[in-house]
Amino acid sequence: MIGAIDIGGTKTMTAVLSDAGSIIESRYFPTVSKDWREHFKITADAFQRCAQPYLQELVGVGINVPGMADSQKGTLIYAPHQNWKDIPVAEYFRNAIGIGEVIVENDVNSCAIGEMVFGGGGTDFLWITVSTGNGGAIVANGKLIRGVNHCAGEFGHLKVEFEHPRKCTCGQLGCLESQSSGTAIRELFRERLMGDSALLALVQETEAELPDFQRDARGLSILAERGSETAREIFWTAGRYLGRAISYGLNLTNPQRVYLGGGVAKSLPLLLPAIREEIRRNAVLGAADVEIMETKLGYHAALLGAGALILQGR
Repeated sequence: MIGAIDIGGTKTMTAVLSDAGSIIESRYFPTVSKDWREHFKITADAFQRCAQPYLQELVGVGINVPGMADSQKGTLIYAPHQNWKDIPVAEYFRNAIGIGEVIVENDVNSCAIGEMVFGGGGTDFLWITVSTGNGGAIVANGKLIRGVNHCAGEFGHLKVEFEHPRKCTCGQLGCLESQSSGTAIRELFRERLMGDSALLALVQETEAELPDFQRDARGLSILAERGSETAREIFWTAGRYLGRAISYGLNLTNPQRVYLGGGVAKSLPLLLPAIREEIRRNAVLGAADVEIMETKLGYHAALLGAGALILQGR
């Protein structure tokens, strides 16, 4: 049995997995961004409740963090969305859980490792998440590229807008995360609602029909499916920024394919035309013909990636 903890920007998951990637037991709860100590205590307690029947069989715990991580030291270097810095993650959870083997990794790096271990992802690919924020990972010749200071693959902070840049949580302007994350799409949706009476009327009609409708990226995709040109235009804009960031990665690494994960990746058909157009505009000919697909691991990609850390080791 393998322990897996995925600390995300808005939600956290803890689980016990089999070594084949089956989820045996799991818990889900919101991430408490204001205080990492409070959140880590909640997480450790949830994991212990989850893992209690399997403690004797656990071989280790893999932990994802939502930012740059030093996997050798087991520390979180910086998580821009939460503004968490220099946190001894592995040390905390070794003490709190009472298990010796704890491996810590950036969440999207874990997704890429999980794609290799459980998804047959190949040897050369980019893995990009479009969720609360944007993150990325690079796999070349079957190995994850981390970089000398553990910053490789930070697609979320590639600059994709220069004329009208939005401020990013990292403090800089025009980052992919500020222009094309799930958070950015939600904000653009809400801004457009203020001046688009047709869109507002469709939202109100949809809310009356679907009680769980939310004014977020998922809700926007529903409106696009119902024929809203404004919704499709917002996805086109987001796809254009994604395509621009992906093209940088293609020119640098020439991968076989690009995997997209995170909640917004479910809207890939709405994003893909603009992604393709931007790649054609920016990527060199030999790199542009790349396969782009949603992760094979689905909703639990990050959780499976956390478990894969233990199977693959450092």
